Amino acid sequence: MADRSLAASNMGVALGTLASRVTGLLRLVVFAAVIGQTALADAFDVGNNAPNVVFELLLGGTLTAALVPLFVQHQQRNDREATAAVFGAALLGAIVITAVAIIAAPLIFRVYALSPAGDADSFYRVGTALTRVFLVQIFFYALNALVAALLNARDKFFAAAWAPVASNMVAIAALVAIWRAHTGGVVDLADADVGSSIFWWFSLGPTLGIALMAAVVLAAGIRSGAVPSPRLKLRNPAVRQLLALSGWAIGYIAANQVALVVVKNLAQPGSGQLDAYAKAMTIFQLPHGLLAVTIATTTTPLLARAVADHDAAAFAQRFASGARTTLLLTLPCSLILFVFAQPIVRLLLGWGAFSEAAVTRTAEALAGLSIGLVGFSLYLFVLRGFYSHGDTRTPFFINVFENAVNIVLAFALVDRYGVHGLGLAFAVAYLVSAVVAVALLRSRHGTPGLFDLLRART
Repeated sequence: MADRSLAASNMGVALGTLASRVTGLLRLVVFAAVIGQTALADAFDVGNNAPNVVFELLLGGTLTAALVPLFVQHQQRNDREATAAVFGAALLGAIVITAVAIIAAPLIFRVYALSPAGDADSFYRVGTALTRVFLVQIFFYALNALVAALLNARDKFFAAAWAPVASNMVAIAALVAIWRAHTGGVVDLADADVGSSIFWWFSLGPTLGIALMAAVVLAAGIRSGAVPSPRLKLRNPAVRQLLALSGWAIGYIAANQVALVVVKNLAQPGSGQLDAYAKAMTIFQLPHGLLAVTIATTTTPLLARAVADHDAAAFAQRFASGARTTLLLTLPCSLILFVFAQPIVRLLLGWGAFSEAAVTRTAEALAGLSIGLVGFSLYLFVLRGFYSHGDTRTPFFINVFENAVNIVLAFALVDRYGVHGLGLAFAVAYLVSAVVAVALLRSRHGTPGLFDLLRART
């Protein structure tokens, strides 16, 4: 019965994730057709980077993965007050972080684009203004992650899996509005200057979409009774536990940001190469989001309950099952992306303003990234094992190592291989770090090693 329930949960999450990723892919296709691979596309990628990273790391990774075990503990103790205190403190933190980020928008944008190609003044002016609007999304991403964690702790996955569909449709509608408003060919920086109608469609469309996504998940959480009334009780022991978890989680995000600053600047913002890398990363994330995230999302509460029950055998069994399934599903996807990178990019993006040169650059980046799909997916799944034990410290140090490898390889490969080299650096860093993460989890918690995971079930 438990296996049947898990299969049903996996199916529900998979279908929602499929719908979310398909509409996300449609959004990417429309963006490429309307905007092309231009300086404006690079400005969008830089400006939208901070909230997007928050989405991938908070909703798809770090915060949700760390919070689910915490909320499972509260649920098993029937400690509604602790949950309310954590919820209130986290919301306050999200508001503060969002406000600080908006104030620091010019600095944030410049850090990711230290020496842009082309018209630097226009690039900085438009990009900084876009960034101010995009950074509002941080609050809504955080709210989304918090409520998703509350729902996941109760084995409710439907709303969080399906809500991004609404966000993508709003963003697509904004892009269609830009296309209808602009009939003069490629949309570039001058067309989207600050205060223009295209600027507001370009900036508010994605931001309103994220707000709608958070509202959908919040409504589902309130309706199910999973969301408590937030309480500002900062001295509650649960809040101190949250701060301990969040400190290392913030360090995790900071390490990723350092690597992203390096990689994005090596991709020469304003040249179109940054857009090529970003779009390749979006395509790369499709099979990961559909397959690996589905498995990790539904497995995390099971791992947390096994830890709460002090059942090491159940923890090891659940971990092995999820890790093997992740390997089994992502390996063929990795091979397909590598072999067919160019036709995939041409089929998906080779329309409208997206030129043949843009297709080639994006395919080169995708081919490099694809080699690391298995390592990337396994790495993030293994970290869930540490989070289930309330350990965010070990993932931080593993992540520092991963980002250091990525940076060193990016510098070594970019001059010779361009965006393909940046993709390869990312791939190798995650493959190596996945091996390290599996070995550390085995040594600390008795889970199967890499060779045991690769071995066929008997």
